[in-house]
Amino acid sequence: MTNKTDKTKLTDTLKALVRTEFVQGVELETGERQLYTIEDLIKKHNLASATLYRASRTEGWKVLRDQYNQELQEKLNEERQNLITKESVKWDDDIFQSAKELRKQAMYYLTINNEAMEAKSKPFQPSQFLAITNALLTAQKLGKIALGEITENINVNSTIKEAEGFREIMELLDGVKTERLNSDSDSLH
Repeated sequence: MTNKTDKTKLTDTLKALVRTEFVQGVELETGERQLYTIEDLIKKHNLASATLYRASRTEGWKVLRDQYNQELQEKLNEERQNLITKESVKWDDDIFQSAKELRKQAMYYLTINNEAMEAKSKPFQPSQFLAITNALLTAQKLGKIALGEITENINVNSTIKEAEGFREIMELLDGVKTERLNSDSDSLH
C-alpha cells in the first residue's frame, strides 16, 4: 500500500493564503466579506483536514480571527463616528444659519413696528408683536442648540418668561398709547 494522496500539499505560501482567508475572509465584488470555516478551506484548496486543523490550532487562527474582527469593528465604528460628527457639524451649521435668518426677519418686522410707532401710525397688534418675539426666542434657542449650549433653562422658564414678557409688552404698548393720546391729542381727532 502506498500513502499517495490526491490532496494538495500545504506549503508555507499556501498556508499564509489559507490563514488570511480564514482570519480576514475575502472581500466580494459586492463589498461584503466572505468568511470561511476550516472545513470550507479544506474543500476549497483540497487540503488534508488533519494538516489544516493542526496548523490552525498551533498558530491560533481563531484568536487571530477574533482580534481581526474586533479591530475591524473598532475601525468601522470610528469611521461611522467621524461621518456622524461631520454630518452633525454640517447640520448644526445649517440650523445656525436658519436661526440667523429667522432673527434677521424678526428684527426686520420689529424695525417696521418701530418706524410705525415713530411716525405715529398704527403699530402691530399685540398678538403680532408676540409672534415676532416668539420668533426671536425660537431663533435664540435654535442658535444656542446649534452652538452646543444647553437650553434646558430656557425651556423650563420659557412659559413663565413668555407670560411675563407678554404682560410687559402689553404694558409698554398701553404706555405708548397713553403717551400718544396725551402728547398729541389734536392729531388723533
